[in-house]
Amino acid sequence: MNPKRVDVAWENSSTLSVAGAKRSRSENDTLPAFTTAHQVLNAQSRAQRTNTAQYSHDTRRLRASKIEPLSNLSNIDLSRSQNLSECSQKSSISSTPGPAQNPVLSLSHPKYGLPAALVKNFASLGVNAIYPWQASCLLGRGHLSGEKNLVYSAPTGGGKSLVADVLMLKRILTCPDKKAILVLPYVALVQEKLKWLRRVVEGIPRCTHDDDVDVENSAGGDAHPSRFKSEENFIRVTGFFGGSKTRTTWSDTDIAANSLVNTAIEDCTIDKLGVIVLDELHMLDDEHRGYLIEIMVTKLLLLQQDIQIIGMSATLSNTEVLAKWLNANYYISRYRPIPVEEFLVFEDYIYPVPATKGLLRKMIKPNTSNSHNIPASACRVIRKSEFRELAFPIPNAMVALACETAAAGYGALVFCGSRQACQTNAVLIGDAMPDTLDADIIEKRLDLVASLQSLPCGLDTYFAKTIPRGVAFHHAGLTTEERVLIAEGFDSGILKVLVATCSLAAGINLPARRVILCGARMGRELVGPAMLRQMRGRAGRKGKDEVGETYLCCTSKDWEDVVGLLEAELPAIASGLAPGRAGIKRALLEAIATKLVSGRDAINDYIRSSLLFHNDEAQDTLLDMVQSTLQELLDAELVKSSSDETFEPTQLGLAIVASAFSPDDGLFIYGELKRALQAFVMDGEMHIFYMFSPLQVSAEIDWMAFRDEVHGLDDSGLRTIQLVGVDPGLVNSIAMGHVSIKDPALLRVYNRVYTAFQLRDLSNEIPVSSIAKKYNIARGAVQTLAQNCHGFAAGMAKFCQRMGWDMLAVVLDHMRDRLQAGARADLLEMAQVTYVKSRTARLLWENGFKTLRSLAEAAPTDLVPVLMMGQPRSSSYSNNNKDMKRVTAKLTAKAEVIIASASRLWEHQSVVELDE
Repeated sequence: MNPKRVDVAWENSSTLSVAGAKRSRSENDTLPAFTTAHQVLNAQSRAQRTNTAQYSHDTRRLRASKIEPLSNLSNIDLSRSQNLSECSQKSSISSTPGPAQNPVLSLSHPKYGLPAALVKNFASLGVNAIYPWQASCLLGRGHLSGEKNLVYSAPTGGGKSLVADVLMLKRILTCPDKKAILVLPYVALVQEKLKWLRRVVEGIPRCTHDDDVDVENSAGGDAHPSRFKSEENFIRVTGFFGGSKTRTTWSDTDIAANSLVNTAIEDCTIDKLGVIVLDELHMLDDEHRGYLIEIMVTKLLLLQQDIQIIGMSATLSNTEVLAKWLNANYYISRYRPIPVEEFLVFEDYIYPVPATKGLLRKMIKPNTSNSHNIPASACRVIRKSEFRELAFPIPNAMVALACETAAAGYGALVFCGSRQACQTNAVLIGDAMPDTLDADIIEKRLDLVASLQSLPCGLDTYFAKTIPRGVAFHHAGLTTEERVLIAEGFDSGILKVLVATCSLAAGINLPARRVILCGARMGRELVGPAMLRQMRGRAGRKGKDEVGETYLCCTSKDWEDVVGLLEAELPAIASGLAPGRAGIKRALLEAIATKLVSGRDAINDYIRSSLLFHNDEAQDTLLDMVQSTLQELLDAELVKSSSDETFEPTQLGLAIVASAFSPDDGLFIYGELKRALQAFVMDGEMHIFYMFSPLQVSAEIDWMAFRDEVHGLDDSGLRTIQLVGVDPGLVNSIAMGHVSIKDPALLRVYNRVYTAFQLRDLSNEIPVSSIAKKYNIARGAVQTLAQNCHGFAAGMAKFCQRMGWDMLAVVLDHMRDRLQAGARADLLEMAQVTYVKSRTARLLWENGFKTLRSLAEAAPTDLVPVLMMGQPRSSSYSNNNKDMKRVTAKLTAKAEVIIASASRLWEHQSVVELDE
């Protein structure tokens, strides 16, 4: 039986989709775009009664321009490309062999030596076979046995992560007493990988005879101690993001792996490490933190332990050099399971890049004043739009391409240069989306809207407009919870178009049938070759698409740059320890502080183990650079030397390494804390929150908000900001526009005080959305600030402990707990419960749920009214009964999670009390 369909909006005339022309509309028909979900819901209810929705005609909608093929294709061979732009096409793809043709393409093959339960888990996640290149990589000499390191490169979507997963798990299963570290550059990637690996290893025993396995539970106290005994013989996957109060132990982790390695070297437990996987190995070239990966690996290479190192990336150019550095085999694959066609969009014309690469640089730009001057190499044309909003070529192309994809039932990923552009373009695309939908799709979209509405920050007004039409946006300005829901909605097909900043390309794995790049610039800068490949690599979903497509839209201003970009090679990965970079000083300090090296010969061997040593240009000056850096460390009193030219760390040097600060940041913090110890303002909280403020704060200051906060300070707060160097009179002058701060060091102080105001509000139970509005920043930025400050505060506490400032360490530790909970001291126990943070915790407390036991014994119906009290009141959903039923259902599910979490914590607490 055919599904019932609902006309969500009308169009003025017929439109062309890959399925053909839709039915014509009357010239007098105009149809409004829905701005709230309840309008769509009401429309759905009427449609279920009449099978056709009738709407008022008081709002004009956009209409996507037609995209038509060109017949002028004689100059190039477009036998493949001519029809590829239509989303319903089937491409002739050569069949990839499977286990039936080649038995080693099954993970159950004896050569891999994997337990049947693990193979079954992989199969349950969709991994029923591997590709030939993956088999070749896995079966390379010494790879499965862990005897040989491996560096490999494969395109995005080519299956490179699976190779590392198999090798890592094989190593743990073969050597049960060994640990593994997986290093990822972004928290979002760590969270995604945690979910995947936990499902992969579920129920897989380690087969260890050691009854003293170190187990760390990433849920933070939700595990019952009595369960550890039964679980310790199973593979466990733990996330480590930095800032953990527990002592660092071996676990799968992100970039904070360097701290784990330092701790293990100091404790002489590094022999427990069996394998380390470096995902996104091209991050070595990141100027801010890439050197940390190099430092960590250099230490492991110098130790010459039985540790297998596996590195992978989709964007490596000098793979051979990296393999030489790591003493590894290297493998390069160019296989993509989904073929990708590339197009360039310029002045309303679409050019197939592979077939016209040679012509693009030579061809004359289209003459926009002469509509008859059609470039010979173009394959399709996007008709001009009659709508003012789509008058320019790039918005017109973006909307046309996105809507064409959605009309065919596929997903489109649109990359924009800024957060604001994402939101604006999402509204544009949503207003022009195809007008017929299955009732089931509308139901799912409204369910997604309700999920967003049930979050503490409420429903974003842009989402209220775009999600019912199948469009959303994704950028760092959203909260983590919002980003997760939006990503899941797009991945499941509920959303058809996702508009995002380039950070999504590197941050999470979210492929689409069609990728559209709105310009070659992200912000003001031209996108680099590596990032371009990352974004274009998101085209094509295995198991969902036959092909993938990428469209790069550009203007005449960027034409030459874009053509050069399409032909550019990936830059070589350079060492982060090179002159002019920040890494060499930290590399030497960490090696000396962990007692890895002490004498000059050992230091020289250490440097020879670095990637820098494999740079021919740097070798001539390498020893001189080491000598000058050692002298800098001596002058800063971070290390000291003896008469026999051996080096050892000072107490300050040890404190800096233990807290994971860079030498320069550590020295600055040391100066700040010394001044604080001489005159610490203890009758208020501002001084502590100032100490928690990160040193590198990039957010713009709203000086009017700054002035208002200064005026609202009590005497303690005023003394604090004046003590650290803030002049209230200067703040007032800047807010009035009379002066500005030119000195970067002074501006950093003002930035940190501005951040301290936000941290104070977070710890005093003010909701994230209210703080974002108050300080004119994105709510996602507030949440990210809290996460970053928690890690920074952990480093501050460790620094104080190593320096012997125990009283200050205790104060900082307590305030760090408050910052993490987003609540005052009386709610710290309650804030351990899932979903119970900040204002939610206070509302539960005020309504009688003051203990873990009271929460554990509550019924969901008892908690829902309290959770409802925490919902923002500004949304139009609150006045619609059907919408509120959806939100109530979401809050009921959340209440059940709260009760379950509280029950586990209470059970754990009761067992501990009995044991005592």
